Amino acid sequence: MKFIAPSAEELSLLRPDPVLIEQELDCRPEVAEALEKAVGFRAGRAYWRSAHDHLYALELADLGRGRPSQVRVFGHWDRFEPRPPEHEIRLDLVDFCLWVAEVSPGVDPQLVDRLARTGPNAVGLSRPPGAVMRTPEERFSNLPDYPYEPRYVEIEGLRMAWVEHGAGDPILMLHGEPTWGFLYRRMIPPLAEVGRAVVPDMIGFGRSDKPVQDNEYSFKSHVRWMRAFIKALDLRRITLICQDWGGPIGLRTLADMPERFSRAVVMNTGLPDGSGFSPAFMAWRRFSQQSSELDVAQLVRGTCRRKLTDAEAAAYGAPFPSRDYQAGALLFPRLVPIRLDHPGAYDDRVAIRTLKTLNLPVLPVFAAGDAITRDAEAVVRSMFKNVSPTVTIQNAGHFIQEDAGEEVAGHIRRWMEAAGG
Repeated sequence: MKFIAPSAEELSLLRPDPVLIEQELDCRPEVAEALEKAVGFRAGRAYWRSAHDHLYALELADLGRGRPSQVRVFGHWDRFEPRPPEHEIRLDLVDFCLWVAEVSPGVDPQLVDRLARTGPNAVGLSRPPGAVMRTPEERFSNLPDYPYEPRYVEIEGLRMAWVEHGAGDPILMLHGEPTWGFLYRRMIPPLAEVGRAVVPDMIGFGRSDKPVQDNEYSFKSHVRWMRAFIKALDLRRITLICQDWGGPIGLRTLADMPERFSRAVVMNTGLPDGSGFSPAFMAWRRFSQQSSELDVAQLVRGTCRRKLTDAEAAAYGAPFPSRDYQAGALLFPRLVPIRLDHPGAYDDRVAIRTLKTLNLPVLPVFAAGDAITRDAEAVVRSMFKNVSPTVTIQNAGHFIQEDAGEEVAGHIRRWMEAAGG
């Protein structure tokens, strides 16, 4: 376990959970002494971040017996978000108990693991039945101009889908709200000629699994899932192409693992730090949060400048047979950090500081007709040291891939080739 020192700003934006673990240590002095040695003090708090990116605190208390007498564990959750899914918390606590076993003499980690994961003790370590929806595959039959066979990888018990085409260094294309990989169908063929086009569906979208509980979806969970996807496919020397929510998720992922990326194309998106948004975005946010169900096919069709065929519009609605499948789509607008203390805003500010230190090439591509992200272009340019002139696409709106996919792909290809790959 790696202990960290969270900043005062981060702690101020989180709320401590009531005690998750409380244990008297006087009956096991050897464990108490091992914990004191492991954390480096007899009384106080040590913090760590779990595999689910949750912040926890281990508190040791000294009652004057020459060693810690009590141990308590606290969770720290985003102040304005619901408590994380219980299976994530319980898995994190199992990891903590395994660490205690590993540092303590006379405690068998294998026994602790077996007790935690088998029999009645295993209840709650996974999602309950019915907690995840999976769109029937027949909904995706006869997709226009999208002949790619889906591939699947398991991420934290969820099936995540992607398609790929071509060979070479990966070109990772990330969609946003409320679309899926189908959005990139006009860009995949030309870009597959210069690399391996990899197009995932975010969890909650496309062919990927769709948890039904709102608290499964958070900004940090989407970033965590994307990191896990990249590691599962062992993608390296990545060219990132991101739009809409693909930007915040992709740029946060880039900041978390910059060693895996070679360049980035940022299209109609940014990395919001809570400092302000366009009136068009706020209007969309109000509309989406007042809706109990989205007509995704009509929403995309009404936003595009290019006239979609009935089959194309239906393809956008295919992942969502009913409202039951739309938890992720309905929540995405609410997750955008619109205040400085909004969940995700602090992490974005930390990520921006990292991005400003990187020297990887960046190409901004913005549509002249997108009122939602028009103001983000200057902010994107300020986040990077090695930024090419912005490519402005005329006669295109928010879904720039749909309105001008081939044109955008041509700009990206020329930019990549000019840089030598």
